[in-house]
Amino acid sequence: MWMTYNSEAEKIQFPVLPETFSVKNGSNNDSVDITGLGEIVIMQSRPAVQISFSSFFPATRFPGIQVSTITKPLTLVQKICEWKAGDKPVHFLLTACGVDLHMTIESFNYDEVGGDPGSYHYDITLKEYREITTRQVKVDIGNSSATVDKSDARVDNTVTPKTYTVKSGDCLWNIAKKFYGSGASYTKIYNANKGIIGGNPNLIYAGQVLTIP
Repeated sequence: MWMTYNSEAEKIQFPVLPETFSVKNGSNNDSVDITGLGEIVIMQSRPAVQISFSSFFPATRFPGIQVSTITKPLTLVQKICEWKAGDKPVHFLLTACGVDLHMTIESFNYDEVGGDPGSYHYDITLKEYREITTRQVKVDIGNSSATVDKSDARVDNTVTPKTYTVKSGDCLWNIAKKFYGSGASYTKIYNANKGIIGGNPNLIYAGQVLTIP
């Protein structure tokens, strides 16, 4: 089970599969009662699929875990919070169930449970994201007819990198805290700007323009 972002450039593999999934896949069809005909159903486009599940990010390995390398649970929590706050959908894949959808993160709640230090339990709700499609109407005046062309829109969740101009007194720790809420994420900025900063992440200069990934 995977969740990716920014055209697959960022990704999370969920280490522990949920015991159950809640999937809402309803209908927007309308029913009307016409005299002499009875109830008639008017077909409408289906509503967005909604998926909810609960699990946890473990601090240590145990039998049955889905990943070969443990990522710090807090890092995973921060990443999902970052994606939720972004303006692009995530790409959610659950291959065992055939789920392959672009979705928005509607809610993400987490806590660190006593007796399991370092592990984070969470519940998350995702909602299907669909691009707005435009329809072109072609009118044939001679035949007094009209046809509608509709093409499916491809979802693009590529994130345009932000930039930041270094000011006097800045350091990568404070810049990371400004953009990510945690100074410990300064390595992300450093790794994206090694060509500008050089070999020492502690030496940055006013006027340098840094990419914020």
